[in-house]
Amino acid sequence: MKQKYNLADWLDGKVDDEAVQNTKGFDTLKKIKMYSAHFQKPEFKKDEVYKAIEKKKSSHRKTKFNWSIAASILLIIGVSALVFTLSNKDFTSKINSQETVLLPDDSKVILAQNSKFQFNNWFWSFDRTTKLFGKAYFDVAKGKTFTVKTDLGTVQVLGTRFGVESRDSIFKVVCYEGSVRVTSLENEIILEKDQFVAFQNGRKVVQSNVYIDQPDWISTKNVFKNAPLSEVILQLEKDYTIEIDISKLNQNEHFTGSLPSDNLSLALDILVKTYHINFKVVNKNKFIFVEDETR
Repeated sequence: MKQKYNLADWLDGKVDDEAVQNTKGFDTLKKIKMYSAHFQKPEFKKDEVYKAIEKKKSSHRKTKFNWSIAASILLIIGVSALVFTLSNKDFTSKINSQETVLLPDDSKVILAQNSKFQFNNWFWSFDRTTKLFGKAYFDVAKGKTFTVKTDLGTVQVLGTRFGVESRDSIFKVVCYEGSVRVTSLENEIILEKDQFVAFQNGRKVVQSNVYIDQPDWISTKNVFKNAPLSEVILQLEKDYTIEIDISKLNQNEHFTGSLPSDNLSLALDILVKTYHINFKVVNKNKFIFVEDETR
């Protein structure tokens, strides 16, 4: 054990060669001592080491904080995307049937048969952008820019009446009132009242004048022949985007005749006189039919 201490003291220069010269492998140890003498022992700078450690800790905390912010942003984006998706309103008209859509600003959209329409109810006050697949007639309330996007082009207005058709490769727009901006691929055209334009595969094929007040495919009345009252009421609810409660009436009643699809007051009046009933107004979108108590 004493020899090991002597060897350590010799390497440290505290004893001379004679104290350890009988050690096994002394010649090799002597060479190691000679070469190691050329190495410079690093200086230990306590203050600099402490600052480096603190800097590393700070960087680690900053990285964790930034990840926390990023996670929060992703969460907000995810929730916003979910809200946006859930607040989308989709409408589809069936074959041989039209669908009337009343928008939050009282703009009205009448879908031709076999057409689809979409808008976002949540963001409507900030962005009046809609999507159309098929054919529709628009009666737009004045306000911020109103946009109709289709696969084949875009129509923008402030407040007007116009028709749009977008099917297969054909894109048609008719302006019945005001003016509209029509964009299809690289083409942009401003249509004034009574003007019409059609594109095929993004290329303008015709632009002319029209002299009608609304599309000829729009039916302003519904004709019924011995139809159950429930069927008649369902059609009224679709035409005017309202709710009608007939639970207090005789469900076996039938109706033969026509009802306007563009005049709710007249339609209600016809039903009241036909069935000798009355109705109560809950709000502008809900009505309750009741038996006429004066009978």
